[in-house]
Amino acid sequence: MEKLFWGMVGGCTVAFAILLGMYLNKTGVIGAEPETSTEVVSETSTETETGEELLADGEFPSEIQSLIEDSQDNYAQAMQVFEDESSAAASREAAEAQRTTTGVSSSAGTSDSPRTNGSVDGNRNGSHDYFLESPTEEESESEESSTEEVKPEEKKNSEYEYTLYQDHVSIKKYVGSAATLDVPETIDGQPVTEIRDSAFASSKTLVRVSLPDTVEKLGKNVFKSSELLVDVTLPDRLTEMGEGVFDSCSKLARITIPDGVTKIGKKAFNECTDLKTVRLTSDIEIIEEQAFNNCSKMEMTRLPSSLKRVEKEAFTGCTAMALERWPNELEFIGESAFEGCTAITDVRLPGTMQTMIDNAFQGCTGIKTLEIRSGLEAIPEAAFSGCTGITEVTFPKSVISIGDSAFNGCTALATVSIPKNTLSIGASAFANAVFKEVTINSRCSYQTSSFPEGIKIENY
Repeated sequence: MEKLFWGMVGGCTVAFAILLGMYLNKTGVIGAEPETSTEVVSETSTETETGEELLADGEFPSEIQSLIEDSQDNYAQAMQVFEDESSAAASREAAEAQRTTTGVSSSAGTSDSPRTNGSVDGNRNGSHDYFLESPTEEESESEESSTEEVKPEEKKNSEYEYTLYQDHVSIKKYVGSAATLDVPETIDGQPVTEIRDSAFASSKTLVRVSLPDTVEKLGKNVFKSSELLVDVTLPDRLTEMGEGVFDSCSKLARITIPDGVTKIGKKAFNECTDLKTVRLTSDIEIIEEQAFNNCSKMEMTRLPSSLKRVEKEAFTGCTAMALERWPNELEFIGESAFEGCTAITDVRLPGTMQTMIDNAFQGCTGIKTLEIRSGLEAIPEAAFSGCTGITEVTFPKSVISIGDSAFNGCTALATVSIPKNTLSIGASAFANAVFKEVTINSRCSYQTSSFPEGIKIENY
């Protein structure tokens, strides 16, 4: 279209130049040779005068005027053609753009895979819109797609329900019926690193289970109430055991806790009444509430050297536990933590002890030697009540108060040494003991029932 316009303009210009040349040649302006310089000046002056005369009159000679008018007509026709062609071209481009937009929208609605930056678009040669796309947006979408995390898959085979992650497997539930089970190290090519809550709970068939060394975590109640379970081999890489992991596994006979485990969770071995052999790693710092509650056959002779806290009822009813050594860093003994542990003969509480809660050693009839080092400030209520084997006790200077019934029923207690700093002795603290005299601070508060009947009390 543009070529046509400029072709017509060029043609008119050439024609005008030819006619102008012919006219000038006819009038003698072109081709005449001047005879002298004077004639040239004369002719030039004459031509100038003629030109000035024509310009003054406002008209050209008829031939030139006709040529100009023809050129103007041709120019006007060329401009009309150009405008018509421009309008038609604009209409065609608008229609083509509309068809392209419709096609792209349809393709976007039905395509499974969006076009990414760098892919070949079938419309790119026919639509200028392709080159107007923002590469920044496409690159952003591509980056988001590449960084999106792979979602875990919930899967199941003949033995397990499990979750398959990008780099590991977590077992959710055992659905098999074997008596002896070796859990595999890998499933679907990924290592098994976790056994989830209640995965083997309430099994009616499992007797022996071996966990692979890839497992690092056991969830809550993993083997709870598996009534036939006798033996479980825990992995060396295990670092975490959830609450109630072996709760009420009444047939469980032995267990070894691997290095790396720092806490025995709440009710971990609660009511494991046949549990006999337990080996605890020296890394354990906390034994939580009812962790070994009523493990009546457990023959434990020492607590972990790094142990700091023994929580409420942690060893209640462990009648076969004959502890011979106590940890040097022990700080806290919870309520009834060792209540009824009749096989314990020696209690040696370290200087790190800060807190003891009520009934801590109540009914431990086997205790014969009680040693309390400086650090503990209060002997709580019924702490050693009913410990009929204790014959003597010496309290450190740090003890300020002795609670109600702290040594009530200690029928063999014949010698007691109470420091000057002790300012409070509770009711029945030493009731039924057999010692006949005691020395206390004159400012110490006590009741008549605090000591055995007929006691002789002296003051510092």
